[in-house]
Amino acid sequence: MEGKESIRNFLSYLKNERGFSENTISSYEDDLLQFHEFTRDALGIGELEMVSRNHVREFVSVLLRTGFSRRSVERKLSCLRSFYKYLKRIGAIEKNPMLGIRNPKREQYLPDVIPEKRLNEFLDSWVPENLTDHRDKAIVELMYSCGLRASEVVDLKWASLSEKVREVKVLGKGRKERIVPMGEKALRALEDYRNMLLKEKGTLGEYIFVNKRGEKLTRRSLWNIINKRFENLARIFGIHPHALRHSFATHLLNRGADLRSIQELLGHKSLSTTSVYTNLPFTALLEIYKKTHPRGKPDNEK
Repeated sequence: MEGKESIRNFLSYLKNERGFSENTISSYEDDLLQFHEFTRDALGIGELEMVSRNHVREFVSVLLRTGFSRRSVERKLSCLRSFYKYLKRIGAIEKNPMLGIRNPKREQYLPDVIPEKRLNEFLDSWVPENLTDHRDKAIVELMYSCGLRASEVVDLKWASLSEKVREVKVLGKGRKERIVPMGEKALRALEDYRNMLLKEKGTLGEYIFVNKRGEKLTRRSLWNIINKRFENLARIFGIHPHALRHSFATHLLNRGADLRSIQELLGHKSLSTTSVYTNLPFTALLEIYKKTHPRGKPDNEK
């Protein structure tokens, strides 16, 4: 069976029999197509059923050498385990090549953070000239203002906004709903985008951020938008949607916000997930301590 056919069958199984979400299926598709392209182009293997354990190990090695984080590699391996478990269950393969494949040793993970001054200068100097510009600036302003995930942004609906109280209702992981405050500049960018959308299209659809055909953006499109805007307008390379979420949390922490509050804003289940943002330079931690601890300041500063 040709590689893409195997992938289509597996994704159909995840959707129709396992009830996986569109976002999860999209992520699985991206990872499997990347693996298929590698085995086909680098190894000359067109049928994924012919892959061996050594081929998988070579794939992992290439990913790590070309800059993928161990966390990303772990996710891809999890996808491949599910895929080959499915192929074994339906009798498409005799041996599962994922058996014996271990995750690479975990690295200490530090979030990508855009310097606060540079991010503000970028946003303040960005003057939108057309509908696409207004949409893209509204995306960046909203993600930085609210610390949203990429999946949460593409699923946002106009009905989710409460402009009077500057709040946005977000459906996060596990279908858990949370309400996040929205900054004035993000609200203004959304208003400008909406007015331009009404002017050009005459009506608003269900979803806030849409492409030229009026369809809601995919996460892949969102990644491309953010990456290209930062690259072309600010000469900041390699920026991805999660970098804005990391920057949101880190900048709040730098200014004295407590981890519990940041945890609620980000929609993290566990405080340990949020605590990754405490891995700051000692000078930054010292300043936070001095500002917030009741006995942290010298007597002459009290």
